[in-house]
Amino acid sequence: MLRELTGEERDAYFRGIQPIWGGGLSEDRFQLFQRHLADAPEARERYRLLGWFVQGRMAAGMKAYDLRGACGGRPLRLLGVGAVFTPPELRRRGHAAAMLRAAMEAHAAAGAIAAVLFSDIGVRYYERLGFHVLDSRECTVEAVDLPRPADGVRPALAGDEPIMTRLFAAGRNAGKRFALDRDGWTLRFQLRRLRELARARGMGEPEWGMVAEGHFGEGAAMVRLARDSVDVLDAAWSSDEARDRILGGLRDCLQRAGRSRVRLWPAGQLAGVFTAPERASAVAMIAPLIRGAQVPERGARTDLALLDHI
Repeated sequence: MLRELTGEERDAYFRGIQPIWGGGLSEDRFQLFQRHLADAPEARERYRLLGWFVQGRMAAGMKAYDLRGACGGRPLRLLGVGAVFTPPELRRRGHAAAMLRAAMEAHAAAGAIAAVLFSDIGVRYYERLGFHVLDSRECTVEAVDLPRPADGVRPALAGDEPIMTRLFAAGRNAGKRFALDRDGWTLRFQLRRLRELARARGMGEPEWGMVAEGHFGEGAAMVRLARDSVDVLDAAWSSDEARDRILGGLRDCLQRAGRSRVRLWPAGQLAGVFTAPERASAVAMIAPLIRGAQVPERGARTDLALLDHI
């Protein structure tokens, strides 16, 4: 049976996924981080913790996101799948597959057109469930390959979310490629995630982005400080000069954070800026949930940015 996790069930799921996706946090701090994120206002109605129960025992768990997107100019309602987990002693019995099929059926009945996920376990498992691979690429850029910092760029502050959302939405490829909406929710949820992660690590407000404004136009980037890189979750600009200001701001961020490179997925206006080889992890996959669903073909290019990897 598929249902939402509650109480100790959530804690058991968080304990299970901590060794895989703990990000260096202790079990206690990871539990705190995950609880705060699940209970945050941004999570309401769009983020759920689901479990598959067999004879009253949780046999598998997952995160489910209610997402909005578009492909070829057509709006899509989507099930986002994340952190699929089966306790080690219950693996290879089909529990996770049964859970995913049930979740896909339930979300299709509620109006979802397709399911999307990012696989770290290869693609064959999810292909058996009806998913197919989308073009998945990643860029890494050294600091010396970025423009030198220039005036007109400042750190992102509370209240900058609307301008960043507007720029990110305008930077999409006119809805032609498959993309998730830039309606503000994804940015707010990721920002909450960054803040709760910093809180779990005993840190203050994290550095999460930058905004460029001036005679040259506007630009913005949302970032995350990773272990050895600055991850660019999304970026957009209104002119070439604004682009160079943002890229220079990323170089300055690298220097201040003591990181050597930026990492990004080439989506929106970031596509084509740097060489982007295929990536072997977090491979984007999609599955239609209803007959005749208009979804991107196997191997199709997308406008999925790191911001969408939630």
